[in-house]
Amino acid sequence: MSVVTFGALAGGGARALGPLVAQELGTDYVDRLILTDVARHVGATVEALHQREERPPTRGERFARVLQRILERSAVTGAGGDPYFGPSVAAFLTEEYDELPQPTITRGHELEDESYIEGIRKVLGDLAEGGNVVIVGRGAHIILRDNPRVLRVGAVATLEDRIATIMSRERLSHEEAEKTTVARDKARAYYFSRFFGIDEPDSPELYHLVINTSAVDIEYAVDLVVQAAKALDEGRLPRKEATPAI
Repeated sequence: MSVVTFGALAGGGARALGPLVAQELGTDYVDRLILTDVARHVGATVEALHQREERPPTRGERFARVLQRILERSAVTGAGGDPYFGPSVAAFLTEEYDELPQPTITRGHELEDESYIEGIRKVLGDLAEGGNVVIVGRGAHIILRDNPRVLRVGAVATLEDRIATIMSRERLSHEEAEKTTVARDKARAYYFSRFFGIDEPDSPELYHLVINTSAVDIEYAVDLVVQAAKALDEGRLPRKEATPAI
């Protein structure tokens, strides 16, 4: 029933570690791009699932069913009408933080934000409830921090390494990648402050463990996370209270 969340600092290594950890654990992997793809195709995917009831669904099909259930009433599928789901929730799940609008805060927006973040909590809570999933980003390490079945992992790196990652992943120049990284950091900080009241979303106290991907080999980092996830499943991870000195 492993559930692992990664804090997704731009270029920090979470999106490199996430798929590898999921592969080792035999679980589903969820990040922004996968959510985008499933949200776009969820209608056709679910129809195909109904046509294949004669055989056990694949892992990807099971995952599509989960997302279909939690997104079917959103504007992504054109249904609408649910107080918790709408275009803003789908956007928050599937776009980079710096791609999202930053409206002027008014009382109306404050009321809208309550439904907005409640929808996000429901989406991530449903994914975690199903178990066997690795989730990167979307504030999952904060939203699910009180869930004892969830392992929270922070992935950090030096600014230069993060810039290099963005350069490679998005085919940008060094200058463009640096601006993108800084902008996403600012946008991410804004959203965590606005929706969670947290000024430091990567504070070590929010995680079970934090890995510096600039200093630790990725294979070793994957092994650390996998072993921690297994320890959590077996009840060996929670820290025991220190015995008072006599």
